[in-house]
Amino acid sequence: MDSDFENAKKLVEETIRKLGLDPLATRAHGTDAQAAWTLKRGSASVLVTVTQHDDDETFLRVASPVVTLPSDPARHGALLRHLLELNAGGLANAAFGLVGDRVVTVSERPAEGLGAEEVEQTVRHLAAVADTFDDRLVKEFGATKA
Repeated sequence: MDSDFENAKKLVEETIRKLGLDPLATRAHGTDAQAAWTLKRGSASVLVTVTQHDDDETFLRVASPVVTLPSDPARHGALLRHLLELNAGGLANAAFGLVGDRVVTVSERPAEGLGAEEVEQTVRHLAAVADTFDDRLVKEFGATKA
């Protein structure tokens, strides 16, 4: 039987094909314990990773940069508060966070029991969230698209 790591990689590649893309062309640098793919969906760049940790637990993580924080630090608080309110207000299967000065949206789950429909839904949903909110955050808070 395939490990969760191998199964998750296979499911991601099936999803990428279903989206009309070539998994080999979208493959990013990986290691023996991590596989990654970069996709473009609308205006959103999406990074899909499958990572096997030292304890043999495997995770699927889908992340997308949304915007870079406004150049005016005085506007950061209002933007961050808005993102936290969006997180708490029902942003299903996704959350906003910060990586350096970049606002990202991310979804992560253990790969155990992972199905093809869930991988596809997660990739599509996360891309849609990033694609939807990038323009709104630029307009409302003076951020710049990532």
